[in-house]
Order: sequence, then structure tokens, then C-alpha cells
Amino acid sequence: MIKKLFLFFSMVTLFIGCSASQPKEKSNLTFAVVKSNIKEGKTTQAEILHILGSPNITTKDSEGNEVWTYSRQSYDTETGSYYGTLIIFGGEKAFRSSASSTFDLILVFDKKDKVKKYSVVASQF
Repeated sequence: MIKKLFLFFSMVTLFIGCSASQPKEKSNLTFAVVKSNIKEGKTTQAEILHILGSPNITTKDSEGNEVWTYSRQSYDTETGSYYGTLIIFGGEKAFRSSASSTFDLILVFDKKDKVKKYSVVASQF
């Protein structure tokens, strides 16, 4: 009987649990996608639309070239708690962490609707 009680309390004291949630919203627009699919002087507006969808902003530069801007942001957060129980002592530790990232792609098209040049600005904090 004492062995069963000891086993029961041993199992209770070793109980450790954790819970966490990670809502994620990430875009598939990455530097790798850009680098492998967009070629200056070759890739057309129709191909860009197929690969990336509609741009966030369309403008014209000082030379009259069409400029498309794709801007993506993602925010990752993780929250939860770790807890443990001892026969007499108990404790809990809560945590929360977050990270943001941005990715901006600017495409300039020539008069034949082909990519003249592009630039990428990415940050993570």
C-alpha cells in the first residue's frame, strides 16, 4: 500500500505541462521566390501577376515607366505557460514572444511591359 501511495505521489510530483499557441500569417513572397522567378529584361507583367498576384501599389516614375510595389508584413506571436507541481511546492511561468517581418518588392517595367529593374527591402525585428 505504501509503495502504491509513493508511486501515485511520485507521478503527481513529476507532472509537467505546457500550453502554447502560435498564430501565424506569413506570405509566400520571399527573396527566394523573387530571385528564382524574376529576370530583368525577360519577365513580363503577365508573368508577375501569375506569380505574385495583384500589386499593392501601382505608379509611374519620372520617365513614365510603370512601377509596381508589393508589400507584405507578418507578425508571429507565441504565448503560453509552463507549470509544475511538487508535493508541497507548485509554480507556473508564463511567456510571450513576438516577431515582425516586412518584405517590400519594387518592380519597374519598361515600355514593352517587361521588368526593367527591381529592388527588395526586407527587415525582421
